[in-house]
Amino acid sequence: MNFRLEEKISYKNFNIFEFKKWLISNNAKSLYPSRIINSVYFDKNFKMYDDSIEGTVPRKKIRIRTYNTKNFFSSKKNFKKEIKNTFYNYRSKRTDNFYYDKNNFFAGIYDQDYGICKPILNIVYQRSYYKIFNIRLTLDENITYRKINNRRLSNIFIKDNDYVVELKTGNVNNIDFLKEMFPIPRTRFSKYCRGVEILYNR
Repeated sequence: MNFRLEEKISYKNFNIFEFKKWLISNNAKSLYPSRIINSVYFDKNFKMYDDSIEGTVPRKKIRIRTYNTKNFFSSKKNFKKEIKNTFYNYRSKRTDNFYYDKNNFFAGIYDQDYGICKPILNIVYQRSYYKIFNIRLTLDENITYRKINNRRLSNIFIKDNDYVVELKTGNVNNIDFLKEMFPIPRTRFSKYCRGVEILYNR
């Protein structure tokens, strides 16, 4: 299990070019090739969504993730189950290999705090990885949301015009320092909550 400090920031699309120029001017280093991230989120009666919106701690998110494909179920393998826990002053993430079986997948995942959680939302985006001032920074673009119901993915994609930056470090002072240097107005953001609000009218 990984323990880390994390900050998510949403940027409107008209600021993205300014932000990329800022990365270059501050000698940000590309860590890995960009890739597609494809995730299905699980919830029970939107309780995880409600906890996130209300800022309840501790809280968690449960998702199954695969990479470099826009069609979640075409992957067939290389699935990861991730459980992200949010506490008062830090977050943790546990990642395990996940064997996909259609019947078990749609039956849901049992969680000791939330009960049986069902798949409700698919999120796909392109992620780029950087390092700047000893902080790992990721940039998510081309974010799309799809509803999951009746044991299938919806054919309707909803595109998000925002971009998301995530800052990840083990030192809160690093995050505060970098946030102060950002040249662009920012807002807190959750892709999961945004998708639920758009697709389920929450």
